[in-house]
Amino acid sequence: MAKPVPGHGGRKPTWVLRNDQGDEVHVPYNPRYLTTDMMALKTAALAGVGVVQLPVLMLRDELATGALVDLLPSWRPRREAIHVVFPSRRGMLPSVRALVDFLSEKYAAMDED
Repeated sequence: MAKPVPGHGGRKPTWVLRNDQGDEVHVPYNPRYLTTDMMALKTAALAGVGVVQLPVLMLRDELATGALVDLLPSWRPRREAIHVVFPSRRGMLPSVRALVDFLSEKYAAMDED
C-alpha cells in the first residue's frame, strides 16, 4: 500500500492512467527515488532503479533500442499542464505574445504517440 510522501501534502503517490476507451485507473505506488528532475528519473530507470512515468518524447530512443520497455502500452498518463511565466500581460511585446500563442498551439496539437 502506498504511503504519504513528504512534500505531497500528505497524499499517497498515485498514477492516473487512461486507455483509448476512456477507462481510468488509479495506481498507488511507493517511490524508491523521488525527484522532479525528469532527466534524473530517466537515468534512474536506465540504471534499473524501477518503473518511471515520463513523456514518450523523452524516451523514444530508449524505447526503440529496448533499453526501456513500455510496460502498459494500452494505458497513458493524464496530460499535464505546461505553464509559461512572464511578468505581465500589460506592455507585453508582440513577439512574446506570438511565442506564447505558438507554444500553446503546438502543445495542444502534440501527439506523443
